[in-house]
Amino acid sequence: MSEHLTRGVNCATLTPMDERGAACIDLLVVHCRWLIDAGCEGIVLLGTTGEANSFTVAERKAILDGTIEGGIPPQQLIVGTGCTAIGDTVELTKHARSRGVTRCLILPPFYYKNVSDAGVVAAYARAIDAVADPALRVYLYQIPQLTGVSLGPAVVAALRRAYPGTVAGIKDSSGDVAAITELCARFGAEIDVLAGSERYLLAALRAGASGCVTATANANAAQICTLYRKRDDADADALQAAVSVVRAAFEGYPMIAALKAFTARRTGDERWRNVLPPLVPLDGAKAAELLASVSQ
Repeated sequence: MSEHLTRGVNCATLTPMDERGAACIDLLVVHCRWLIDAGCEGIVLLGTTGEANSFTVAERKAILDGTIEGGIPPQQLIVGTGCTAIGDTVELTKHARSRGVTRCLILPPFYYKNVSDAGVVAAYARAIDAVADPALRVYLYQIPQLTGVSLGPAVVAALRRAYPGTVAGIKDSSGDVAAITELCARFGAEIDVLAGSERYLLAALRAGASGCVTATANANAAQICTLYRKRDDADADALQAAVSVVRAAFEGYPMIAALKAFTARRTGDERWRNVLPPLVPLDGAKAAELLASVSQ
């Protein structure tokens, strides 16, 4: 059994931005500190929730630079570096390593669909070989509802055989509990299997996961972290049910816009409502409805 590198609750952070779409690093740093203070073990920067693939490579580098220069330790960051072009993935991953970030969350190339497992393995292999850094720890990113590319057990096993010191984990955001449980059973003792939603946190932990990476921690970090801390207590299932109610409330709306509307209300800063096209902000009526439901 290997020592897990990533445990507990890790927040897939939002990226605040101004009306022009430029990242507001000051807001982001304050938000990251708030998440850490609430109990999050780590921050996933520039993942799906952070609208990573709506930013250019240069913008993504600047966001990471600003976050670290603002005082967030690179050891607490997992940075999304996956792009459609393998060369961009390599560039972003090398940049993350140059800033002291060890853990990178990497999507498979996601434009072409119905690709073979061999093609997916080859894409990851080319990126890892090009980065050529023994300190790199890769987290595979399974989110087929957006990428159209599935990272099944055969892909994970092949990459673990080829890069046993580098492929450190997988984030499964498929929402398929049976698939997450299978990953935990097959790989949970040797890599970090991270559930992509706190809705499945207890089930995943009991199956062998080391933790979760969740978007909803942007709004509900303290409660989710309490569930993780009390995962072995008698009231753990009741805590799970309460956390799942909040998750369901946000899932009733476009998730990123809803979380940004909530954060704007929590902080009093309307810049948090901004999103990059093709996303749109939550309209006033829906935002009021959401905020009323999660305030009860």
